[in-house]
Amino acid sequence: MTIYQLIIMQFIAHLVVDFLLQSEKWCIEKEKHVLSKQHLLHGVIVAVTAYIFSLDVYFIISALIIGFSHLAIDVLKSYCIQKREDKKASIFFIDQLLHVILLSLVSWIYLKNYTPNYLFDFHLNLNVMTVFAAFLFCAKPANIFIRHTFDLFGLTIAKQPTTGTTDNTSEKELENAGKVIGIMERFMALGLILAGQYGAVGLIIAAKSILRFNSPQKNEYILVGTLLSFGCAILIGLLINQFIVSVK
Repeated sequence: MTIYQLIIMQFIAHLVVDFLLQSEKWCIEKEKHVLSKQHLLHGVIVAVTAYIFSLDVYFIISALIIGFSHLAIDVLKSYCIQKREDKKASIFFIDQLLHVILLSLVSWIYLKNYTPNYLFDFHLNLNVMTVFAAFLFCAKPANIFIRHTFDLFGLTIAKQPTTGTTDNTSEKELENAGKVIGIMERFMALGLILAGQYGAVGLIIAAKSILRFNSPQKNEYILVGTLLSFGCAILIGLLINQFIVSVK
């Protein structure tokens, strides 16, 4: 396994643990306390997942380092949020950047200084791994990144007063539908960019722009969300195409 492959595998492990396996309830509990059982359990899960995704018997110490450092960064994140809750979005992006830098650094140091002992003989295609990681990020993780981007710039819609629970339920259902739509549009955009069909992406964006609501504020909100969603997928697709060319 090359350094690129190990870093991508650890990045996939990070996406799985931090966004797919970690529930919203756990995130809320971690923000309430500087150190909680959720912090500790999450750190253990990070270490175990990092070890599994390395496919390497000797990676256990490096996996423990990744798990412990992840715990330390999360504790620091919770402390900072309690001190400056108004900077929660900024703290989230810094937190994610630190996680990625650290797992990349640990992976690089490990392969530079140790000879791996893999669990079985295998061949991982770097291009396939990179594309898989991109599609994985464009699912739930991208939804969370976009939500924090809205928070970062203070983009919200004023909530209308409701008289019953029906409207609240409808709003929740529409929010969930919007998340699914966002994932599907990013998948389509990413796939088209990787296939070199840039014009088709423009047609999808144009079709989405036809959508209109009675509220001008909501129209602006949807437009910004659409541009962020497509922009995220397009940027990732372009970076992957450039990466594939550079490593050949």
